[in-house]
Amino acid sequence: MAGAAYTGTSKKLLNVDLLSVVYRRLIHKYIHRHCSTSRRMSVFTIKVNPVTGKSEWELQNEDYDYHQEIARSAFADMLHDTERNQKYYIGVKRAIEKMHSMGKKAHVLDIGTGTGLLSMMAAKSGADTIVACEAFHPMAECAKKVINENGLEDKIVIIPKRSTDMTVGVGQDMEHRANILVTEVFDTELIGEGAISTFIHAHEELLEKDSIVVPSSATVYVQVVGSQLAQNWNRLQPIADIDRTTLLLDTPEKVQQCPGAAAVHDIQLSQFPKDQFNTIIPPTPVFRFDWSGKVPLARERSNALNLVSSGNGVAQVVFMWWDLVMDVHEEIILSCAPVWAHPMSDNEKMLPWRDHWMQAVYYLPSEIPVTKGDKLVLISQHDEYSFWFHMFSKDHCRVEDLDYDRPICECGLHVAFGRTRIGAMNDSDRNYKYVSALREYVTSDSICLCLSDGSLLGAMAARLGAKKVYYIDGNTLTRHVVRDYIKHNNLEDRIVILNSVKDLKPLTDKVTLVIGEPHFVTTLLPWQNVYFWYLKNEVSQYLSTTATVLPIGASVWAMAVQFHDLWKIRAPLHSVEGFKVTDFDKLIESSSSISDSAVEAQPLWEYPCEALSQPFCILDFNFTTNIEDSVETKGQVSCKGSGTCHGVALWVNWDLDGNPKHTISTGPIGTVEINKKVTWDMHTRQGVYFFQSHKSVDETSNFFYEVQFRPQDGDVQFQFDVNPLHS
Repeated sequence: MAGAAYTGTSKKLLNVDLLSVVYRRLIHKYIHRHCSTSRRMSVFTIKVNPVTGKSEWELQNEDYDYHQEIARSAFADMLHDTERNQKYYIGVKRAIEKMHSMGKKAHVLDIGTGTGLLSMMAAKSGADTIVACEAFHPMAECAKKVINENGLEDKIVIIPKRSTDMTVGVGQDMEHRANILVTEVFDTELIGEGAISTFIHAHEELLEKDSIVVPSSATVYVQVVGSQLAQNWNRLQPIADIDRTTLLLDTPEKVQQCPGAAAVHDIQLSQFPKDQFNTIIPPTPVFRFDWSGKVPLARERSNALNLVSSGNGVAQVVFMWWDLVMDVHEEIILSCAPVWAHPMSDNEKMLPWRDHWMQAVYYLPSEIPVTKGDKLVLISQHDEYSFWFHMFSKDHCRVEDLDYDRPICECGLHVAFGRTRIGAMNDSDRNYKYVSALREYVTSDSICLCLSDGSLLGAMAARLGAKKVYYIDGNTLTRHVVRDYIKHNNLEDRIVILNSVKDLKPLTDKVTLVIGEPHFVTTLLPWQNVYFWYLKNEVSQYLSTTATVLPIGASVWAMAVQFHDLWKIRAPLHSVEGFKVTDFDKLIESSSSISDSAVEAQPLWEYPCEALSQPFCILDFNFTTNIEDSVETKGQVSCKGSGTCHGVALWVNWDLDGNPKHTISTGPIGTVEINKKVTWDMHTRQGVYFFQSHKSVDETSNFFYEVQFRPQDGDVQFQFDVNPLHS
């Protein structure tokens, strides 16, 4: 949004109810914009504990929400992105030099100044006047402090407003229109933060004609590929029996035919396995955005490109990225391309890492089988905030006859489940383990109870012959999808879906088998799914004395790691391009201490790291027992490797039945080798405990841990440290 501090990427809606996230964000925005913050006080908020399932009152700072916004968005890697900073600096300097070479004063407007970095660059480059706007008041105040810290307070005026609210004229926010605009209002999708409306308004109300804009333009590129791995984040596949060929559970027709959702899926494409996609259409420019004002910006556009397939396969997925032209000579290009398409691909080690501008993935509404040389039509469209794409075979259609409206989910799957969750449900190895375990325990006399949100385990059990299956699924959206599966597979006579434990009435036959993945939409971290344990104990009166529980338990595992880049999201800056940003670091550290947990969820397959220790178990849960006393564990392990320890990766192994072959791991795949890159499960998010200060380690170092589980509130507390053995 115009005038805002960087709001971070859209990454990544975790496995929480999508609609509740949207509503919560709308409420937060309303509070930020309309509620006075002149009085600071603590307030009680009510929340549902994701582990115990209970509603709890929690005492929080009144400004918790905006502290969280600061901590989560600003302390990302944006200002650690040296290439971005340097190319902006060059662009700003050349714009000012160009204006001076024409005998004009350089009047700079900086929209969404954040820390004030671009304004300070303009001041050091000789700008005559500088006005910077910032709508987020804590950041506007921070920018003033940073500018004062660098002795530039006399050269830069900070206006705590959105750019669209600024006024021009004597005594107004701006004495006169600017002739240079510098701004960074882009996201992974380029236009998702309102860049189009920001530039349109600036040219209409805030800038002189023929102004210089940094950056001056952007180009959007797409690459159409076939990739079953990517498609598995979008479409649910049938579930096979243990022979991997016989159909066990079929996918409902409405799910198969659903065009999906146009919502962007932003990932670090450079980490996507190169052997898991084949190119149908190589990188191709589809849109150019002229920010300079020389060409009017359209809020909505559509184009049709006639293309020829470069290979055989099935067109399923569109990869997208963009680049920016940063200077008046159009020599400085800032590219967000993945490694294989990047201008610096010859030297991968020099490629910039950025999490604020990743690459985007879109899913074609229908798959198109192609052979090399086929003539294709790619339809690219955008509105003011987002893109979507369609592809057709030119030999079988006329463009003017096509319906290529924005895809909208018609089956409910893409609203009920996040991309990661859909990928997990499509994981054939994972499903094989569930089916194998179920086959050992399900009989024609089995009365099953499934405790998970949006799980197909109950339907699998019914298909395997269970007499009766009860579901307790607490999420309205996921229940609808499960019902469609049950109906499509003709299992309605044997399955009952309930909203909560309270709906479970006395049963004629008691439950003999309790099953769960476990998965619940309210959880963020892997071990929070032990909510299954709480539910299982809550329904104990309905269980037979010999009832079997799958899974029987879970264990939390840890491993010391050295990240290539992820550490930057919590690392202080100190200085950027020669400008001190101490006050910014203080703001982030203060907000982080208020709003951040010591552990956060991350999809570690996207963030390379090396192991500095072997994995080790730090906590066990036994679901066959009652939840009683707190559990505390502590210990030490040898670090084994050498390097810089940035933190600890954490995950959960779910033990289905005591058979190691039936263990579901959410952590590393394959054998972990010290000082080698770790390969992670792509269908769950792991936890990361970041050290406040990085630890240098070698083979003589020891790794210490203390873990406490408090069952009354479901809280797991972690404490880690690294010390040399000889100390």
